[in-house]
Amino acid sequence: MASAPWVIVYAGSATETAMLYSLLEAEEIPARVSDGVVPAPPGNGAVAKVEVLVPEDQVDDAQDVVNEFLEERKASARKGAPAFRPWECPCCHERNDGTFDICWNCQTARE
Repeated sequence: MASAPWVIVYAGSATETAMLYSLLEAEEIPARVSDGVVPAPPGNGAVAKVEVLVPEDQVDDAQDVVNEFLEERKASARKGAPAFRPWECPCCHERNDGTFDICWNCQTARE
């Protein structure tokens, strides 16, 4: 019996795809992330994207999770939520992704 083919349900930054992957996993929806990056179209200044894939027979359930994820990101952006803004470590001055509460370099807590 052949397994269902995998379908792309989202493409975004490594951080976004990791967050979405975790949400899908929490909903017990099988998911995987593309092995590489998809080249960004030339001339538009876009960053390369990482893809999130799910089995074809799980697309409808996964799309509900993706839509909720996108709505939450839009709401956070409207509020100017600091959780997604990059920050500088007060100890080592390393730049950290806004989703980190602890510096990845020296493990100092975010102020």
